Amino acid sequence: MRTLVQDVRYAFRQFLKSPGFAISAVLSLMLGIGATTAIFSVVYGVLLDPYPYKDANRMVHVELRDKNDRGPLLIVNGTQAAVLRNATSVDDVFLQDEKRENLTGEKFPVSVLVGLYSPNVFDYMGVPPLLGREFTPADAPGGNPEPVAVLSYLFWQRQYGASRDVIGKSIELDHMSYTVIGVVPPRFTWGDDDVYIPALPSADPHYYWMSFIKLKPGTKYPAAQAEMQALVDRFAKEDPKNYPQNMRAKIVTLNQEVLGRFAGTIVFLFGAVVILLLIGCANVSILLLARGTARQHEFAIRTSIGAGRGRLIRQLLTESVLLSVTGAALGVLAAYWGVKALSTMLPYYSFPHEAAIHVNTMVLIFSAMIALLTGILFGLSPAYQLSRPQISALIQATSAKLTGSTHSRNTHRVLIAGQVALTLLLLAGAGGAMKAFLAKVHTPLGFDPDHVVALNVAMPKGSASNWQERINQTEMVRLAVAQTPGVAEAGVSTSWFPGFGGFTAKIEIQSRPTLTESQAVLSLISPQLLSTLRVPLLRGRIFDDAESRRGAHLAMVNQAFVKQYLGDLDPIGQSVRSPQLKIDQPNLFLTQSPDDWLQVIGVVGDAKNGGLDHPVKPAIFLPYSFVLVPDERFILRASGDPDMAIRSVKERLREINPEFVVGQDHTLTWWLDTDGWGRERFIATLFGLFAALALVLAATGLYSVVSFAVTQRTQELGIRMALGARPASVVKLVLASTSAMLAAGIAVGLTLSVVLNRVVASWAGGSSRDPLTLILAASILFLVAGIACVLPAWRAASIDPMRALRVE
Repeated sequence: MRTLVQDVRYAFRQFLKSPGFAISAVLSLMLGIGATTAIFSVVYGVLLDPYPYKDANRMVHVELRDKNDRGPLLIVNGTQAAVLRNATSVDDVFLQDEKRENLTGEKFPVSVLVGLYSPNVFDYMGVPPLLGREFTPADAPGGNPEPVAVLSYLFWQRQYGASRDVIGKSIELDHMSYTVIGVVPPRFTWGDDDVYIPALPSADPHYYWMSFIKLKPGTKYPAAQAEMQALVDRFAKEDPKNYPQNMRAKIVTLNQEVLGRFAGTIVFLFGAVVILLLIGCANVSILLLARGTARQHEFAIRTSIGAGRGRLIRQLLTESVLLSVTGAALGVLAAYWGVKALSTMLPYYSFPHEAAIHVNTMVLIFSAMIALLTGILFGLSPAYQLSRPQISALIQATSAKLTGSTHSRNTHRVLIAGQVALTLLLLAGAGGAMKAFLAKVHTPLGFDPDHVVALNVAMPKGSASNWQERINQTEMVRLAVAQTPGVAEAGVSTSWFPGFGGFTAKIEIQSRPTLTESQAVLSLISPQLLSTLRVPLLRGRIFDDAESRRGAHLAMVNQAFVKQYLGDLDPIGQSVRSPQLKIDQPNLFLTQSPDDWLQVIGVVGDAKNGGLDHPVKPAIFLPYSFVLVPDERFILRASGDPDMAIRSVKERLREINPEFVVGQDHTLTWWLDTDGWGRERFIATLFGLFAALALVLAATGLYSVVSFAVTQRTQELGIRMALGARPASVVKLVLASTSAMLAAGIAVGLTLSVVLNRVVASWAGGSSRDPLTLILAASILFLVAGIACVLPAWRAASIDPMRALRVE
């Protein structure tokens, strides 16, 4: 122990003698370890420990996938839920439904997302409440749920200021009173609901709930999937009109459902930051080798008076571990800030909202291990090489004349070449990710999202008793929105969210009876929507307000529909229908015979309707009056500031009826930034940051090596200049020693970029072997490396020959 204390004290004295070396080494490690710690915090929070639920590894989603590998989660009615609960592979089941309701009884109504759950949901989850209690099956005696409610943590903070007095308080949801019995903890965010209330399926066989299952311990996915497939086929036969048909059951974990391919992207980014850490370690190893070479005289003296090789290795490893621990400590401090920044940068809908992303105990343990490993990693090779000094030669030499062994110089070259190669790999990956991001941003949308706002208006419960009253009410709201100051145009879009998705349903075409499996996006809209979004009318006409208000059986189709289903036929006058428009739900108002034939009266331009990554689907645009919903989506174009327009709309609707509640009010550009290309922006930003840091570290390494070489060759360079060598020749001589390893590093980096292109393309979304990207990345690296080498080389060319000759 006493010897260790001596080693530590001696190491600190060495650092104080060479503060530039110590600061460079610590900063290199701080960048590498800090970035690694921050990304590991995301990996741990999102991938390793994302859910607070009991037995989360046995909680699965059952997806119903169509021929395009897309579809909803497993849905069941009350009778089917009992069948599902008795499945041999199922341990437990809970049911879920959601609806938007208004929090009434306050000064102004507030739109809240209400989760309707089977009473066993909290027993299933196994997460104790933060306050009060959670409802259980005992809160539904005889199958009649009590009017009790559990609040989400965020809603409790936002609406009630985190008051503990909320327990026992009554709240009104659409004028129905519920007693608050509990508040869930922060990480319980299932469904992102504001309020959780107990509910049970009704006797209506067409009222379906989402179902979630927990597998029995030891159950294998293939066996459970086969059993679910048999049940799905059975449920589809029982209700061929309303239940999804020809679906394939697929069991996935919670993270597979939420994250999808983004899980691989996070792992890929962690790999990239490990490369950055390796570059930082190589940088410190280079500094240690250079510093150690200058200390060979000291090592020779210590060896001559009895210090063994192990003693020298221990001293050098003590110094390297101290550097790594200091770098790790500063890196963890930087990671606290970095994790907050990463949390805000993560695409909102791409990770579990239950995930706790912060620097916790496990992350600190990881950082401590990284500090120890990196200290040994970058310190072992220099310690091994420097612990065998040539005593007789070194004692007679001065430090300025020591150039190190051939092995040491070769190690320098290998480390520099490795740094350059890995830096080029990160630059190429960053270039590919940036190119993919820009390509996504510039994807043709088919509509103009600028200054366009999407918002939902919840109609007061019970305010309409029939179809005519609801259409009058919705039209009144649309006109009020359109006439609000700051709003240029406004329309209704019930089932199509521009750019992302819509209601895809089976269709029939009267002139194409052989097309039996045809599908199209059914876009229920008002006549003003297409002009609001700047979607062009290519042929024919658009149905007018009068036709929309009476539910006329008229429709427009898009170009994709014409191309895929009609071919050379004239689309105008064609007849189409969808049996799935006959929806049997008590909260919807339907026009007469919604599943009857629609006459096509126009053709409009293609606009994205299935996500930005997918081609435009065939679409049918029909009057929104066919299916009237209690929570209508309005699309408006602001003439000025969209946020001002949103505030004005809210004030205008509050004047008309205080129970009109506006929610989910965001601009389309917000949705595109968040859900459209948020993932690509996140990857491109982090990759670019890592590449920039790697570039700085590689330049520092090159600068250190060339500066050290110049210092060791000062006398030689002075002699050359005294004999008439020109400054340019001296610069060329100095650069010649690094050009070979720089060229080797670039060659290896280009090779790695090409070889690993498939990995980069899969998880970063771009190509790392694109010729233009590679040329640009190599050019940037060559330029920065050139500057890093030229600065000390030019300083060498400026040496006074007489002073250089006197150097000992």
